[in-house]
Amino acid sequence: MRHVLVALVQDEPAMLARMGSLFARRGYNVESFTAGTSELPGMTRVTIVVEGPSTALDQVAKQFRKLIGTVKVADVTADPDQLAHEMLLIKVGVNAKTRQQVVSLADLLKARIVDVSSTTLTLEATGEPDKLDKVIEVLRPFGIKEQARTGAVFMSRGAKVLNQRPVSKSDRKYMAE
Repeated sequence: MRHVLVALVQDEPAMLARMGSLFARRGYNVESFTAGTSELPGMTRVTIVVEGPSTALDQVAKQFRKLIGTVKVADVTADPDQLAHEMLLIKVGVNAKTRQQVVSLADLLKARIVDVSSTTLTLEATGEPDKLDKVIEVLRPFGIKEQARTGAVFMSRGAKVLNQRPVSKSDRKYMAE
């Protein structure tokens, strides 16, 4: 099953490496590990998307919560009020015949052209992961030369805020014992 954990951790050396090693030591396939500054000084917001059985992941998440420097861990897997966005950079092969087709598709897909050469166009697209999958699918026939994705970041819709979020039933299983 696919699980999404969002955490606030102290911004300190090797913190992200310790977090990643928790999943790696247990053989989990981390689909996405995204980290960046948060609204709180000295804090990093981390989003981890991982595949694995729920029971085993519960144990890893408990240990994650116990790591020195972890401030908050929330399981947002089943939360329907989550926005999930990522960014895609994709370089597509073009020639004189296909260039205008790719430009038109970029407009239709709400992607920005960020680089142009005589044989390629590089597009930037942002949005939900499913949307970016469709962008790749539509551009594949033109020849994808290179692509890079950031991994998803999640944020609650409305007034919910991670650092003020009350402990929910799904979070309780991740609290340090």
